[in-house]
Amino acid sequence: MERSVMKNDSPTTLDLRQVERQDRRSAWEHAMAARIVPMRVDLSTDADDEPDGRLRSFDLSDIKVTEWDCPALKVVRTKRLIEASDTEVLMLLTVSSGNQHFELASGAGCMEPGTGLISTSRVAYSSNVPSRLHKRSVMIPFSALAPYDTGGSIPDCLMLDQSRPLARLLISFVESMGSHVSAMDAAEGESVREALLTLVAGVIRSSTCQTYDGPTLLPALRSQLEKWIKQHLRNGPIRVVDMAKTFNVSSRTIHRAFSLTGDTVGSVVRMQRLAGARRDVVATELPLGAIAQRWGYYDASHFGREFRNFLSMSASDYRDSFGISNVDMHAETAISDLRLASTMNDLAS
Repeated sequence: MERSVMKNDSPTTLDLRQVERQDRRSAWEHAMAARIVPMRVDLSTDADDEPDGRLRSFDLSDIKVTEWDCPALKVVRTKRLIEASDTEVLMLLTVSSGNQHFELASGAGCMEPGTGLISTSRVAYSSNVPSRLHKRSVMIPFSALAPYDTGGSIPDCLMLDQSRPLARLLISFVESMGSHVSAMDAAEGESVREALLTLVAGVIRSSTCQTYDGPTLLPALRSQLEKWIKQHLRNGPIRVVDMAKTFNVSSRTIHRAFSLTGDTVGSVVRMQRLAGARRDVVATELPLGAIAQRWGYYDASHFGREFRNFLSMSASDYRDSFGISNVDMHAETAISDLRLASTMNDLAS
């Protein structure tokens, strides 16, 4: 699976009232493609008023977070659009007012206030918004979620409601995020990003654990092992024998705990090490060579290859896109200049 990073080249604001009527559908379609995934959009023509909608974004590094005030519309995500995309992402939606109906191959669903939806970019669906809808979308690259324990394969579609405490917490967390995120420094933004990913992984893990019929102790052991790995990453090589001794289990049990999700000890260690190094790339001004040494890579070249292979960008390019200077510049722009995109040229730039 190719794991690519969503570059921050999408519109950050849009107000359809400032777009010519004949351009509104294409403007909204362009915005949805850039902020969520490509899909066909049909704005309702039944309403007495002209269709209007607004969006604003407050991204967390490589995670696109968008607040939508949607008009009545219909959207279709076709298999052809899926095949044309080279980016695999996880989509999280929450609704604060209105409702949105989904038709998928696996069945139908409806989002209403207090509910959420987790899906992937590989799912085809059609959706109907009968009247004005206020929602938030969170687009998470698979590469961002990979270091977190999701408990197994990520479901194509998972409906969230108020019946599960962790799902309630995730929905409330997303709804509480606002424009103040743009004013955070890089370290604060990374903390919010990590909290969000931890909650998303936890919700997915809890849903997969409900269908897991194997030994109940292995998933719990897996979570403890991952915590141990994070704590010892910078203390030298991570060895299975040390973990087995610490948790008083056999080496075979250690391997079984990771094989539940098709992982190995080595793959998880590499993922956690890269996640730690990525945080330093974004949230510090340390030279890349120092980051490589800090996280146990042989040298800067080794670190650079690992980084590019997984994130499809060099570490220096990633820092330019999502690092301290970029975040600070974005925050300053968000605070001092809240102008809305008003023409199609604005959207395409």
